[in-house]
Amino acid sequence: MIWGKEKRICLLYAITPVHAGAGQALKAVDLPIQRERHTAWPMVQASGIKGAIRDWCENTWQKNGFDKDLADRIFGPQGEDEHFAGAVTVTDARLLLFPVRSNVAPFVHVTCPAVLKRFREELALLGQEGLKEISLPPVEGFIPLKGEFSEEKILLEDMVVKKENNSAQKNVSWFNQNISAAEKIALVSDEVFGYLVRTATEVQAHIAIDDATGTAKEGSLRYQEYLPADSLLYFLAFFAEERKPNKKSKLFANDVANLVTNAVSTHLQIGGDFTLGKGICRVSWIAPKASSGGAS
Repeated sequence: MIWGKEKRICLLYAITPVHAGAGQALKAVDLPIQRERHTAWPMVQASGIKGAIRDWCENTWQKNGFDKDLADRIFGPQGEDEHFAGAVTVTDARLLLFPVRSNVAPFVHVTCPAVLKRFREELALLGQEGLKEISLPPVEGFIPLKGEFSEEKILLEDMVVKKENNSAQKNVSWFNQNISAAEKIALVSDEVFGYLVRTATEVQAHIAIDDATGTAKEGSLRYQEYLPADSLLYFLAFFAEERKPNKKSKLFANDVANLVTNAVSTHLQIGGDFTLGKGICRVSWIAPKASSGGAS
């Protein structure tokens, strides 16, 4: 395969709010998060994901005594002395589950048919058949995917949605097996999902303090948007053979995959505001059934 012989889907469960910035905006929110152009759903660009993985791997490998040039061999050189492509390809991180305030729990995770259709196609790329059937709830309805929903109607932020009894829903078992952190998952319509991810993100006010006066600096107030904690994103990762020329002992695709997934096996920090504890995610790798490597 042109992207690499080894492939994985990586699930990122946000333990703290995530700010993958899109730059400044002339709106109420000064520093918005990255969003897809055609859907306006939150996402994290591939460059940020790959940079975070490289940084995490470099720190882990250094602590474990690996060669200093291992990161260059796997991710590609950062200097101008050598020129060759890295052996790791990653995609944008897309949103799979979004946490929303509710009257039946502290929060409920929501997703929609368009998200699951996209995710099913990407699972098929890895040889997974977890999502077989995608039901279409009414605009003001929801279908339970995981957890108990005894109420006929529930509140999601400021919206009331009605439970639909759909015995043909086949996706419950996949979520039970692969996403233990999400206790209640509801499938809502594409329209409701789009409204929630546009209006129910977290916005925090930030200021800078003047050391001399101990008060806020004039003009320092800004409003910054975050993807809420407990959001679930995913991205595809492809691992190829090492491309460094004139290397006697090359790393094969399965070697590269194992080195990266073992280094990034539990957690990963993505986005900005690292010193404020933002962007800490729990990691879970899903490998193809026929892959030589295992999932973490």
